[in-house]
Amino acid sequence: MFLRVMAVTVGIAVAIAGCGSDGAESTAEKTPQAEASPADSPIDEGSALEGTWVTNPLSQRDFEKTLRQNGLAKWIGRMRTVYPVADDTVLVLEIGDQWDLYQEVKGGPREEVDYNADYSVENNKVDVVHSVGSNTFRWSVDGDVLTLVWLKTTIPPSEGVPEEVFQRALYMTAVFERQS
Repeated sequence: MFLRVMAVTVGIAVAIAGCGSDGAESTAEKTPQAEASPADSPIDEGSALEGTWVTNPLSQRDFEKTLRQNGLAKWIGRMRTVYPVADDTVLVLEIGDQWDLYQEVKGGPREEVDYNADYSVENNKVDVVHSVGSNTFRWSVDGDVLTLVWLKTTIPPSEGVPEEVFQRALYMTAVFERQS
């Protein structure tokens, strides 16, 4: 009889502990979801990127400095041939329905550079997607300043120049300031 009472008591204790454990686990599992705010969703995170962003005027020398700083100096000569940059070149990044990068040379027309791309945002990363592949950046907005850091690509070289060379030169030479 004592053993039966002991077995029943242990069984009840295990059942009670199990019920409390399940409740604690489900509460813990629900807590992050319950605490997540709408601002934490990728759509809202991406909205911080939306708008028109511009750089200060840049020169070929500025782009080359960025390439040297990132260990890509061997591509400078080829980059000059494939993508020559005039002094006073301003980069204009428009992010909305698509990702569109333009260049404007003082007094000249706007020219397409990296355009008609889809993009997706997850936390502090943005994937800029073209038909041939994508580029991934880490991004941050501080006030009216957008900083992009190139992370990786799936896009093949263009005219013998690795995609990383173009992306670092275009997006990491200067910060972008919000215009709208």
